[in-house]
Amino acid sequence: MRVCPNCKSSENRLRIKEKEFLVVECNSCGLVYLLNPPDESVIYEDYYQIEFKGTDYRGDSNYPHLREIFEINKQRTELIKEITKGKADLSLLDIGCGSGLFLKSCKDEGINGEGIDVSNTALGFAGNEFGLSVYNKRVEELISENRKYDMITLWHVLEHFLEPIEELKKIKELLTPDGILLIEVPNLKSIKFRLSGHKWKGGNHPLYHRSFFTSRTLMNTLSESGFNKAERLKFTYRLSNKGYLYNLSKKVFNTFAADAFLNFAARNGNE
Repeated sequence: MRVCPNCKSSENRLRIKEKEFLVVECNSCGLVYLLNPPDESVIYEDYYQIEFKGTDYRGDSNYPHLREIFEINKQRTELIKEITKGKADLSLLDIGCGSGLFLKSCKDEGINGEGIDVSNTALGFAGNEFGLSVYNKRVEELISENRKYDMITLWHVLEHFLEPIEELKKIKELLTPDGILLIEVPNLKSIKFRLSGHKWKGGNHPLYHRSFFTSRTLMNTLSESGFNKAERLKFTYRLSNKGYLYNLSKKVFNTFAADAFLNFAARNGNE
């Protein structure tokens, strides 16, 4: 059985049992994690079921979920420009880039981005449909190639790692001295998760996720990884297909770190 990926303690208590999956909370550091992860080699090619074309990804798409993702990614690119103060020739790496929707939005906004992923299905789509620079490579390979990036993004990726601290240490090596890491993960303490009766929704499922973060445990993970300059961003997506009260409630929830997602920015510098 797996020990806590943050502090290596084997002492835990059961939080949630979802079919055969045991989600436990570490008695020492409080991280919630999957005790019995499945074999990763057999799950990720089925993770992406792509039933649309690249031309369908636009603000007026006939696919409602693509319209929403397009709007979300537009706001992500706006956040990046705000954080980097519109830095010219920004080099960006999207880890876990999937089918390349975020990178396509970056390309449209003049941001020079490339990506890596483990799914050949998703990478083939990103390359063929959008002409993106994407690779089936691991972080270690990029390190050996002496790659450096001004910004690295992890959109709903960190929770998939078996050893998040060790992976973040490697990712830190890919950043320029003043580089920035942007992370977004599902929030275990979100109002949505609590109101649902702690039912797993969408991709937030222990079949794929290995750690389940709160604002506190994510900050601890970043600190243990060597990111001494990290902060939670009070960043909430505004969705035009939702009503005013919905968007306002999400903004209010985010004030208390209770929105569905957590967003963190971590800077490479230690000064």
